[in-house]
Amino acid sequence: LFRSDMERQYEEGLTAGELGRMIVKRLWIVILAAIAVAALLTAAFAFVINPLGRDYSMEFYLTYPGSDTLKYPDGSSFSYRELISPEALASVKASDERFGSIDTVAMVEKDDISITAEYAAVGGEYMLTGNYTIAVAGKYFSSRDTAQAFIRGIARQAVENVMEKASAIDYSIDEGVFSEASFEDKLSLLEGERESILTAYDEWIEEYRASYSVGGKSLSDYRAEAAVSCGAGELCSLREELESCGYVSLEEMDVRLEELEREYKLNEEKIAALRETLDSLPEGSGTGISADGSVAQMIAELVVRNVQIKNEMSALNETDITAFEGKVQKMYASMQTAAENLKSVTVALYEREATVHFATYRAVISGGISLAVVAAAGFILGFLIASVVVCRVEYGRQKKREEKEAGDRLPPAPWEKPSQDA
Repeated sequence: LFRSDMERQYEEGLTAGELGRMIVKRLWIVILAAIAVAALLTAAFAFVINPLGRDYSMEFYLTYPGSDTLKYPDGSSFSYRELISPEALASVKASDERFGSIDTVAMVEKDDISITAEYAAVGGEYMLTGNYTIAVAGKYFSSRDTAQAFIRGIARQAVENVMEKASAIDYSIDEGVFSEASFEDKLSLLEGERESILTAYDEWIEEYRASYSVGGKSLSDYRAEAAVSCGAGELCSLREELESCGYVSLEEMDVRLEELEREYKLNEEKIAALRETLDSLPEGSGTGISADGSVAQMIAELVVRNVQIKNEMSALNETDITAFEGKVQKMYASMQTAAENLKSVTVALYEREATVHFATYRAVISGGISLAVVAAAGFILGFLIASVVVCRVEYGRQKKREEKEAGDRLPPAPWEKPSQDA
């Protein structure tokens, strides 16, 4: 009967109060175990799980002169997707030793990096606003700081590309091309260069303003200097002189003189023949008409041409040609100086206006699980596990203790009774 009552007590189990007392008895062990589990889980999520599942992103605004036209300074097309091309990422990687372990090839091949652009409706069309967002998988970076430095490097690389193309702009005339050109072509080149220089200044003034200062002078001052040093009147005067005298280079002078001499003689022969034809016409027939016009008109044109030939031949001498070439070279030097000034102004404008602005200083983290939540969940889980273990151990100890006490209270068996001495 006694054993049945004891077994029934064991079958009934433990009450909540008894469990609570067991936990309180070993509370410091339970708390330490819960803290350990929380720490392990937090470390696992912080250094292994979260980095594999989180993304870093940063929004920035990229602007430079003419960026709204989607053109680089040299006129080539701009595409924001080029910012995360394999070549661009490799260049960014090489720019900082912190990026040495980043696998930019895998980053591109696995689509672990992306760039999105913001558009706005303008006049019924969607136009780029210049706002871009770059997002990249966190598994490639050891820390948030490295990730945001890498993204900032991509944006800076875009500005550097703009500056590189701006520095490569050349408004001047190639010296080799100019030296090989004829006087006619040289004047055409100079006229074209003057037009290009003044047009470039007009475009800068339109985009900014005439009083915009670069290097202590306004854009309007730079334009005025270019217009004066490359005077349209001087170019026009050179053009008229060339047309009047027919200058050629000294190397071509003798050949040209022979050509003119032959033309002059041929024209004299034509004039004599036409006069004979005119004298042979019957009286009263008027001036006489040929297939190309009146004989008298043809004679007059040939006479005028021969006068021009005489003038050209008299001008085709080393002294006059050298003097004319000196004037052309002087204009070329002035034009080249104006082109260099324009390039300096252009580069300065791009250096000042080509900028990138970030919406936030730190990279935005998305994905992954909050470490605070992980720590709390780990503590609770650790507390429950430790409580179960403690209760199980304490219950076992209590059971053994009660079994021992119950055994001590049982009456001895008849054969176990001690013998009595008579």
